Amino acid sequence: MEHNVILAGPTLDRALGLVRLGLLDIKPIETFEFNRASCTGTVGQLAIIRRTAPAELAPLLIPSKEEPVHLLVTNERDMHSGLVVQHLCRTALPDGSFVELCPGVLAPSWPLYYAMRCRELPRLSDRLILGMELCGTYTHLIIGDQSTSTFFRQPSRQKDGSLSVRYDSPRISAATTQQQLSSFLRKTQRLRGVRPALEALKYLLDGSSSPGESILALMTSLPCKMGGYGFTGLELNPRVEVMASQRHLTRADSYHPDGYLRLLKTDLEYESNEHHTGAAAIARDKARRNDIQALGIEVKDVTWEMLSHLESLDLLFEQMLDKERRMGFDKRRQHLKKVHHPDNQALRAIRLQELLPPWPYEA
Repeated sequence: MEHNVILAGPTLDRALGLVRLGLLDIKPIETFEFNRASCTGTVGQLAIIRRTAPAELAPLLIPSKEEPVHLLVTNERDMHSGLVVQHLCRTALPDGSFVELCPGVLAPSWPLYYAMRCRELPRLSDRLILGMELCGTYTHLIIGDQSTSTFFRQPSRQKDGSLSVRYDSPRISAATTQQQLSSFLRKTQRLRGVRPALEALKYLLDGSSSPGESILALMTSLPCKMGGYGFTGLELNPRVEVMASQRHLTRADSYHPDGYLRLLKTDLEYESNEHHTGAAAIARDKARRNDIQALGIEVKDVTWEMLSHLESLDLLFEQMLDKERRMGFDKRRQHLKKVHHPDNQALRAIRLQELLPPWPYEA
């Protein structure tokens, strides 16, 4: 029986980062018995596997003192130090826990990866940001000492091995969904990391298309006692169909508001500096905004400058609280009182600072 190596730690982060960028494919494995006989790893074995590994993956399988290869094992006797760092996991894992990167090289599935990363992230904010990214249509990749994050990327390798990125490709697919994470995590209650992962899971939303959107969505929808503004029913980039009676008012038959509060008929549009500048982009955005407003949806523009300053956010959501009252949804001002409570105001300042970059992970 041939042994597999199962990536872990920083090696896994880099490999799954390449998967998110479309540089490396994964193959789901329905059944896999996770035991000592199936997943040991040595320097010699890595050399054998590396001969047939994809060009993007092979460099990650070259161990060195400066950058050892990290692997997942089930037995302490397999653990080594130096060129190969092995991470111990004794817990029985359900089907669907692993994916294949190439023959002989496996990786934890996205839900298992999320649980493993959550046990290393003590702050709820970091677990939320990671979960929003995995359930979103963007990724960030640390290249040297620079971090990029956008869905407009078409990556390729130069002759010298460096990564080049162009900003004109469609957004990437989500790695997983909130429902898929929930389904898997509830089957692995005994695994370390599941409890903190489940704590974050209830607040995750699918469909974010940028880190800025993720931060804005979390601040909007987190309960007031968790450091958010407590607005419920937020949808990220949903499809809003234009009724036949309004079709003459718009340029398209459907739109995707960034953050849509359907009950309040309000669209929170995150305007990133990177993709909303230039005459053509500005003209396109203004036309889209006019169309959405023609459907009776109020558009609130949110920039990074506003997002990173609590005073600006407080004013934005004060306007939304006023609209909520005028529409008759907060007649007894219970929501308003929660937002204005001094303890919740202090929590919001902490939560916002925690959600802003830098973030403590790579993939």
